[in-house]
Amino acid sequence: MEASYNKLQEYFDEKLPTADKVAEALTLHSYEVENIEEVGGDYILYIDVLPNRASDSSDEYGIVRELSAILNIKLKRLGNPITKWSEIKINISVSEINKLLGSNISIKEIENIFNRLGFKFDLNGEWFVVNPPYERKDLELKADVIEEVGRIYGYKNIEAMLPEKPKKAPRINKKFYYITKIKNFLVDEGFSEVFTYTFRDSGEVEMIKPFASDKNFLRKDLRTGLAIALRQNIKNIPLLEGNEIKIFEIGNVFSKNEERASLGIGYSENSKFINDTINKLSGFLCVKINGETTKNIFETNLDELLGQFPEPPNSYEPFEKTKDVAYSPISPYPFMLRDIAVWIPSDKTSDDVLNVIKEQSGGLLVNTKLFDEFKKDDKVSYAFNLIFQSQEKTLSDEEINEVMYKVTGALNANLNWEVR
Repeated sequence: MEASYNKLQEYFDEKLPTADKVAEALTLHSYEVENIEEVGGDYILYIDVLPNRASDSSDEYGIVRELSAILNIKLKRLGNPITKWSEIKINISVSEINKLLGSNISIKEIENIFNRLGFKFDLNGEWFVVNPPYERKDLELKADVIEEVGRIYGYKNIEAMLPEKPKKAPRINKKFYYITKIKNFLVDEGFSEVFTYTFRDSGEVEMIKPFASDKNFLRKDLRTGLAIALRQNIKNIPLLEGNEIKIFEIGNVFSKNEERASLGIGYSENSKFINDTINKLSGFLCVKINGETTKNIFETNLDELLGQFPEPPNSYEPFEKTKDVAYSPISPYPFMLRDIAVWIPSDKTSDDVLNVIKEQSGGLLVNTKLFDEFKKDDKVSYAFNLIFQSQEKTLSDEEINEVMYKVTGALNANLNWEVR
């Protein structure tokens, strides 16, 4: 909403701080002031009121009431004074407020804050019974009232303190501990973790109000989602480092009688590799892992598996530090594939060929794969897949043909090199 600085001033006898200071106070304590614009000797404040405060701050008078509370400046007897309070009664003590905020605010100061906010309250010892204004629909719990005290008091006025050291070491969550070990093992084996849809077009548990016609059931297994993920990713193998897809997922599945955790592992080549991986994982965990393998996808009941493990140690074993990973955006445009093979002297290597190819291809060459190599007499032949892709557009055959023409010419220009 927009608020005029001069109009806001009309609600107060006391001079307001500058428009910048008013905007800063509102941003630190209540709303976000997105911009201030000077217009004809006035300042317009562009205020973003969050949805939880829409009930009491959707007009000018709501803003000035907030300013009055933040700046501790009395309002003139203008506008619509608070005449109605919420039926909600929140019982809260000074000790509870200070414990949650980590503060040492006095009873007198809390009374002052409640008055500034327009709260109706009774005080008995250190206990308050608070009735917020009717307009404050966001105040229903003790935590809501404590947050009001904190923001008006000012979080910068609360001294930062380290929490007390617990008398007992925190108990390590067994499920989280072993799931982390399983994930780390599979990643070290070259697998990538995926997260597939929980909602599907079939299953045992149907949603009463589905958000889409093809997602009206909760999934009964991970296998279906992993199969889809394999099919989709196989199409992009040329863009990847290897020639296979290895994925896994850990997530909940649903039947008529239960919700349970499940582990699924998928591989694009053959099920023997999956079995070898499960055997290695069984050895790593010192527990025999049983499950079902169908069409290169293995799945097991993870809750049952976790029940076979001993309790975790009293402190976490130091997991290996996560390797540094550089993010690179995925192009929304399709890739183009070309093959090239070249004879070169046997004292040269495939890297010598790649260096020429990359130099001539420019930024459109995103990946290369050596797929064939054989020697004959004093020469060796190397064959490569060349994968081209743009981050900005769909490439045309003419563009890639031009690149390939340059690559071929550069390779043939070398002594005793010949593109096949």
